[in-house]
Amino acid sequence: MSTQAPQDRPQRAEEGGISLRGGGLFTSCLLMLIAAVVMYDSLDQGIGWDAAGPQAGYFPFYVGLLMFLSCLGTASWTLLHWSEGRGLMTTRSEFRRVCNVFLPIVAYVVLMFIVGMYVAGALFIAWFMWRLAEPGKRHGLLKTLVIAVCVPLATYFIFTVWFEVALYSGPFADF
Repeated sequence: MSTQAPQDRPQRAEEGGISLRGGGLFTSCLLMLIAAVVMYDSLDQGIGWDAAGPQAGYFPFYVGLLMFLSCLGTASWTLLHWSEGRGLMTTRSEFRRVCNVFLPIVAYVVLMFIVGMYVAGALFIAWFMWRLAEPGKRHGLLKTLVIAVCVPLATYFIFTVWFEVALYSGPFADF
């Protein structure tokens, strides 16, 4: 029996997954896209100086420009040294575990705009309790439903009723 911890074992090539170079290139390109959006949006706000000093888009534009140039440098370096980055950033099984958390978060954000924060929150909590509990330690349906309903209700009363801070309720705002 091996005494090495799983993270100390060399990753086998047959496991597959996302390579360091692929992950680095994807991340650089994604961040360049975000920087381009920031720079484009800053143009509407003005990126120059006026009588009062810098316009509203001045600092966001130049921060976006620095971010874009940095990511462009990283992407260029990755492409120039492509043959050197053969290690794995993550295996398929590790990537699947990340997606099991990331994709429901994306669904939650999208659902917030459609059905509001409270309903989306209830669905999000129920999903995590029902689907992602440890094997052999699944929560019962009644427990899942009670918590999935009570947490958004508590959030509603704490923020909307007591502190009078309205959170987005979607089509249920008048309820």
